[in-house]
Amino acid sequence: MAFYNYIAVEGPVGAGKSIVAGALAKKLGARLIESPVDENPFIVDFYRDPRHYAFSSQIFFLLSRYRLLSSLLEMDLFHQSAVSDFVFERDELYAKMLLTEAEFRLYRQVEKNLRRDIPDAQLVVFLQSPVENLVRNISTRGRDFERKYISEEFLSALTKEYTEFFFRWEKTPLLVVDAGTVDISDAQKLDELVSYILSNPIKGVQYYSSASWI
Repeated sequence: MAFYNYIAVEGPVGAGKSIVAGALAKKLGARLIESPVDENPFIVDFYRDPRHYAFSSQIFFLLSRYRLLSSLLEMDLFHQSAVSDFVFERDELYAKMLLTEAEFRLYRQVEKNLRRDIPDAQLVVFLQSPVENLVRNISTRGRDFERKYISEEFLSALTKEYTEFFFRWEKTPLLVVDAGTVDISDAQKLDELVSYILSNPIKGVQYYSSASWI
């Protein structure tokens, strides 16, 4: 079995990050670190009025994720493991889309100073999902503000940003999962994905789809 003491799972909103991260953490007996979406006091106002609340919302996420991931430095990662449903760099991706030029410059200054204290994952799992899947998942998972305010146009732009972002990713080994062919809502498919991740040391960039198990 491949051993990872810190795995990060990423993907656009609705891709299933929490499901995969939770399954990995359970299998490993690892600490699960979840994105603080429901804790963000600006999130509902942001979706209703992005222009006025984007900066406040992004700064909250940045500082919250910094607090969560910097706590890994206090763990004994030789004997303990952790799984997060985000990478620290994800907030810059959203900030680039949502903030004004002046706001983004200020955001980058804060983010650059914080990033130095964040440990790198041993593996990043990127869930690459079609927009229609994101729309379906968002509509069924119960967050009213997401169903009301997230448009297909935003999801299309976000998916493009994620694809370009991970095309340039070089910091850590990367497993790209074709979530269009791998139905992670299916318990068996999810278990197969988790087993693949934990039994195959990932080097460089590798790809996983339903064809991986044919």
